[in-house]
Amino acid sequence: MKPTIYATFLALAIAAGCSGYKAPTAVPPPPPPPPPPPATFTVFETLGDSVSIAAKLTEFRAALGGNLNAPNSPPADSGRREINWDGVPAALTDVDTFPANFFNVNSKRGALYSTPGTGLRVDSTDFAAVNAALAAQFRTFSAKKLFMPVGSNQVDITFRLVGTDTRGLVKGFGAVFVDVDRAGSTTIQYFDADDQLLATTTAPNHGSAQLLSFTGAVFEAPIVARVRITSGDAAFTATSTDITVAGTQDLVAMDDFVYGEPRPLGPDAQVTVGNDFFRSAQNGSQNPAVDTIAAGARITWTWSAAGSHSVQSTGIPPEVFRNSVIMSAAGSTYSVRLFKPGTYTYDCVVHGTAMTGRIVVK
Repeated sequence: MKPTIYATFLALAIAAGCSGYKAPTAVPPPPPPPPPPPATFTVFETLGDSVSIAAKLTEFRAALGGNLNAPNSPPADSGRREINWDGVPAALTDVDTFPANFFNVNSKRGALYSTPGTGLRVDSTDFAAVNAALAAQFRTFSAKKLFMPVGSNQVDITFRLVGTDTRGLVKGFGAVFVDVDRAGSTTIQYFDADDQLLATTTAPNHGSAQLLSFTGAVFEAPIVARVRITSGDAAFTATSTDITVAGTQDLVAMDDFVYGEPRPLGPDAQVTVGNDFFRSAQNGSQNPAVDTIAAGARITWTWSAAGSHSVQSTGIPPEVFRNSVIMSAAGSTYSVRLFKPGTYTYDCVVHGTAMTGRIVVK
């Protein structure tokens, strides 16, 4: 018998002898994870004169909620802070060295500034001191001072619990811009505590008229750790020329900033994953493990011993989060950060309702 024929008969014999064999049933993988719910926010924007801007700011302030908290007042549980630049001392005006921490140290309002450029400038000359050609370019919403970074058209604002080094989160942020000519040239990006982009708003642009623009966003809860403002196409220089006067770039200045009172981040929650239970590290509740966190806080599950478990969201959208894979090694961890208030339920894909938990986000 030829070897190839013999091999074929051998394979058939083995198959026949093993026809009653059944492979161990594998643990099914968790179902496809639901997409994490996006942060919910409301956009406020308008284009016009000072009256139009003031009306939109009234709406924006109402959406932020609470009162205007005065400079240097201690951290509050609600309300807003505002910066209009006009109270900046003369010694720090019309120079390229405005202190990045001025609005958390000198005039405490919980805002720190940074830029990829070379400095920051509060200007009382409509930037004519930078470039005489800009003298007729800009008007103000609240006279007389305007703001721009030096050597860049971008500035980042990170938030702190007012007057401290404690990271803060705000519910919303908005800004008044001067002379936005080109669509899309001026934006505000909103980032969470993990530096993930939450949203982007765009300042409306005008045609030939010299108008003011406002754009801002208000979220359901304080979840914004940083904003990045892109103000026009380019930095101001001694030779800058705006597109309205045959230039190639849209030059845009900034006026008032309005934002929610910075609130502290967290605290985060910890859950122990064992055989076969979820247990809250905060209060000892188990199956269900019940934890209450602030919007924007993180919850982390840690495997206390070897054993195959997963974290599977079982809620109804939008109260869902991304599932973990099945993990079995002691010390394994899985984390999610939840932004939308609500109640989020979960279980283990391997053990179902024998292992459950609940997260209440406020």
